[in-house]
Amino acid sequence: MRLPNLAIVLAINASIRHDDEWFDEPDEVERILRLLNHLEDETDPVSAAAIAVERIARSQAFTDRNGEDGRRFIPEDDFTLANLLLSAARGNDESAEVVELFNSRR
Repeated sequence: MRLPNLAIVLAINASIRHDDEWFDEPDEVERILRLLNHLEDETDPVSAAAIAVERIARSQAFTDRNGEDGRRFIPEDDFTLANLLLSAARGNDESAEVVELFNSRR
């Protein structure tokens, strides 16, 4: 299975972010490296995608550790977010909609 390297992941990320968004924090880069390293032995692309999605979803804990209630941003049975993530998985840029959704839940 072909996986991107860290440089490609960072380049893609930089290309879709706005100037006022950051993505160069050492812990963020380390998290991606750990995920890529974990996926190196994976041979099934569907399993690799599932693992990546789980790791991304687990980042909800980031809000909890930073004084926010993550459950408010991603509640149970959140079909609105689920549909946006499905659309993103199909290649659509849903970042503005997800940010708007999360901001509406502040």
